[in-house]
Amino acid sequence: MSNADPAPMTVEAARRIRLPWGSAVSREDLVRQVERDPTMAWHVPGTNDHLIAYPWRRRSDIAEVVETRGESRRPLLWEAFLGARSGGKVAVLIEPAEYHRAYGFYRSAGVTLLEEVIVLRSRSLPGPPVPITLDVRRATVSDVDDLLTVDHAAFPWLWRNSREEFEEYVSSPDVRVWLGCEGPVPVAYAGATDMGGWGHVDRLAVRAGWQGRGYGAQLLACAMRWLGERGIRHAQLSTQRDNARSQGLYRRFGFEQTRGTMRLHGLVLRGAEASTSS
Repeated sequence: MSNADPAPMTVEAARRIRLPWGSAVSREDLVRQVERDPTMAWHVPGTNDHLIAYPWRRRSDIAEVVETRGESRRPLLWEAFLGARSGGKVAVLIEPAEYHRAYGFYRSAGVTLLEEVIVLRSRSLPGPPVPITLDVRRATVSDVDDLLTVDHAAFPWLWRNSREEFEEYVSSPDVRVWLGCEGPVPVAYAGATDMGGWGHVDRLAVRAGWQGRGYGAQLLACAMRWLGERGIRHAQLSTQRDNARSQGLYRRFGFEQTRGTMRLHGLVLRGAEASTSS
């Protein structure tokens, strides 16, 4: 057994380390991640024990641990990883399969349930008719600044998109994003994806201060109409379990809760700053 301390994974180590069968990461992705930021992957030299994390949804302030190997060294790997990341991270999330594989350790390390997400499905598109009073247009990469303004004023810190996430998202061929403005002010947006036979409403946001005016329904109507025009019969979306206001809107459009549930477990590193963001 090696007595070496955990160390950031080098590119050479990433190419050599033995990943388990069914690993959550590919060799190529691991090497690219180590090249970008070696402090997101740790190993014990001379062994195959490791911890691998990625930026969550391209967020520089939230990391997601996707895989650890080495039961006896997991605490040391975890401590080394947290020590390297705590200066710039607001939170560390644990990928669901990884959490269940080592839930006893993570619970003892202070990891808690941060959010529970439910899945809703609609079998009737496009939904009820909604008059469009906003100036609504298709959003492109040139609108990312406006999308970020709405997004960060609508969602709590955990669910905010990064610039990189938006730039890739709006450029995807099977995605359509709508930006709604009241005069020159961007106040709402929605995004949907054609998944090849069924649709997904990915995002729906109304800027704080403009909520309660029916703008969410207008943008949702745009998304549902677009999915219906593409011949899609079923649409799906997800939302926080405690977001009763949004769930009421989705029910108006024929969405019903399914059995699907996602639980986000993690550790908030800078609790005061994270919890006061809105």
